[in-house]
Amino acid sequence: MPSTTPTPTTPAPPMRRTRTRRLAARSLLAIAALVVLASCTPNQMRTWYTNQGIDHSEMSEQQVAEAAYVATIYWAAVFAENAELSKFNHVLTDGQLYNLRRCESTDNYGAVSSTGLYRGAYQFHQNTWNNVARQHYPKYVGVDPARAEPKVQDAMTRALWSMTGPRSWPVCGYRV
Repeated sequence: MPSTTPTPTTPAPPMRRTRTRRLAARSLLAIAALVVLASCTPNQMRTWYTNQGIDHSEMSEQQVAEAAYVATIYWAAVFAENAELSKFNHVLTDGQLYNLRRCESTDNYGAVSSTGLYRGAYQFHQNTWNNVARQHYPKYVGVDPARAEPKVQDAMTRALWSMTGPRSWPVCGYRV
């Protein structure tokens, strides 16, 4: 017969549990908000078809409803990614990013240093990029910084700045 005596476990410190719960609650709330904001009704889908010049008169109600569902899923994913990439927006303003970018690469998101080691608008070394990505944006581990979308390069820069401040850019970081 199995023992009914509970096994002792070490609970997380109260402050950590509260913070984790708060973060989980915020995440769920954000996801719910994204789905609501991204939701698309069949009427909105018909309006979109009309505005795009697409003849939808032959489509059944179910087809229009399915298209609206797919649009909802797509836009929820887009909103979620943008929300994820915005989590460090408080670290540097757009103007500060521009100043850093202009100093590092003359505002060129596809820039590559003469040695090929430093890449993108903020001249990331691939190892640094991967370390930041592993901690904050795992989807971008292994992505070439010079080929990453500008919004991703900006987000990675803000994340790195939150970790190291200007030290990661020994010259330009102090000109921001």
